[in-house]
Amino acid sequence: MNKSMIRYLLSKLLLIEACLLIVPLIVAVIYQESAQVFLSIIVTIAILLSIGGVGVFFKPKDAHIYAKEGVLIVALCWIFWSFFGALPFVFSGQIPDIIDAFFEVSSGFTTTGATILNDVGVLSHSLLFWRSFTHLIGGMGVLVFALAIMDNAKNGHLEVMKAEVPGPVFGKVVSKLKNTAQILYIIYLALFAIFTLLYFLAGMPLFDSFIIAMGTAGTGGFTVYNDGIAHYNSSLITYLVSFGVLAFGINFNLYYYLLIRKFKACFADEELRGYLTIVIISTILITFNILHLYGNVADSLEMSFFQVTNIITTTGFGFGNTVDWPLFSQFILLLLMCIGGSAGSTAGGFKVIRCMITARIAKNQILSTLSPNRVLTLHVNGQTLDKDTQHKVLKYLAIYAIIIVALIFIVSFDNNNFMTVVSGVLSCFNNIGPMIGTTDSFSIFNPLSKFLLSLAMIAGRLEIYPMLLLFLPKTWSKR
Repeated sequence: MNKSMIRYLLSKLLLIEACLLIVPLIVAVIYQESAQVFLSIIVTIAILLSIGGVGVFFKPKDAHIYAKEGVLIVALCWIFWSFFGALPFVFSGQIPDIIDAFFEVSSGFTTTGATILNDVGVLSHSLLFWRSFTHLIGGMGVLVFALAIMDNAKNGHLEVMKAEVPGPVFGKVVSKLKNTAQILYIIYLALFAIFTLLYFLAGMPLFDSFIIAMGTAGTGGFTVYNDGIAHYNSSLITYLVSFGVLAFGINFNLYYYLLIRKFKACFADEELRGYLTIVIISTILITFNILHLYGNVADSLEMSFFQVTNIITTTGFGFGNTVDWPLFSQFILLLLMCIGGSAGSTAGGFKVIRCMITARIAKNQILSTLSPNRVLTLHVNGQTLDKDTQHKVLKYLAIYAIIIVALIFIVSFDNNNFMTVVSGVLSCFNNIGPMIGTTDSFSIFNPLSKFLLSLAMIAGRLEIYPMLLLFLPKTWSKR
């Protein structure tokens, strides 16, 4: 194992986080915030510069990165960025408990949107901005962001990007990996800018427009007010947010195809069609199931579409509550929590493409039982999916289910409400945010549960393997 290269790249990444913290520092200047807030950010930047500076001072002789190093760099980076990103909240006293602050920032970087805050009004403008800025950074992946701006673009960085980008199969949009990262981030930031402008034109204050657009882009869900999107009392804004998160739940490679006018490749994508079909069917079912609660189709449709798009894209913007919804509708939302968005998007969850592959594997198994001698193949987007990829999807499903059951078992000691525990675990592990069936924040859990759920958020964002391998002794052994 090339430990010196792991140390070197992690140090570089800490320096990048120090630079990113300058943005909320500027916000603090604009809003003329207290000296304590200024010092909390400045001290954090100083700590990051000190640790990162020492780490990059000694350059490694061997610059190669293999799969093992790539996995460890990804897992450690997300943990370190979450820990150091939490320090301004602790130093400022706005979230004095380090585990609570770690939970909040882990939720931000992983674009989960879960919070321990019962009142977001305790946060200053600068830290409220930093909290949502983590959504924007983490949406496409902190390592993809780093790769887009780093000078070093050796082929070894493929292992880093493969370990972070969600989906069963990693694909570059162009031949050079660095260019792929840059193209993805340009598309991502362009869409972010468009929705910031749309929110502002729809009547949001400029500061709010940035916060909500960052939550939309990262499919995160942090807002400015306790009542979330409902605060604006605008159907236009509600629908803009719904379509916004829906757009960011689509594979970003498809946007690249649109730019280069490969329209057929984009609209023929089976995952895209499956994703939109699930949204449409779920919205229709819930609309009629909750119609008696809202009295008319328009309001019922608005609420249903908002909740469906926010849950399947694992965004979780607040808009009313689902506590009084029928069990049928709540169950649909629980299923959408697990399904998640598209591979290669900013959404979390199991991913639509994995659900499609799993269903087709099950179908082939049934058909092979009826016709044992029949040779069955599995196709996705007109291409045959090899057995190795099929096995990877099934293995991922097994590990995914085992971890969820284990987390529910552990967290159940902390809370007696079944729906709260299940939806809390699914919310964190699938990077969704709010719990179904309750209006409580995650402050109701004890420190151990919050710490485990923080790691669950990071594991879910990195699709399990990097976090699991981080704690295996064999991973740290010599090659």
